[in-house]
Amino acid sequence: MGKEARKERYYLSCELAAKSLLPAIRAIMAERLVNDRHLPLYTASKLLGLTPAAISNYVKNKRGNKIRTLLESDPRMSGVINEVLDKLNSKGSSIGEYYCILCYEGRRALNEYGYKSSYCIYERTSRA
Repeated sequence: MGKEARKERYYLSCELAAKSLLPAIRAIMAERLVNDRHLPLYTASKLLGLTPAAISNYVKNKRGNKIRTLLESDPRMSGVINEVLDKLNSKGSSIGEYYCILCYEGRRALNEYGYKSSYCIYERTSRA
């Protein structure tokens, strides 16, 4: 069976982020906090602003799987996620402070795999 031509779909930046990107990023972050950094579910949930049940679902691959593999394979995205986790763990920062950066980097990585999305306000203001 040959490679099928993929229909190109143009995503709104926030549509892509809310439906696919941020859940995949949360899944990666949850797994790294629990499995790699050996934090309890409760502590990971507090850092990510989620419930322990949500963290458990992310770690068990029941949520956030749609584009997770693509994001994990991008070295730059992986590095950004690790930097954010380090800051959350050491500074006691809020995950909300980093969503725009995570979204921007995630969409950059996805664009390399053929996902197209419009520019967002963060991108427009960071270029000025």
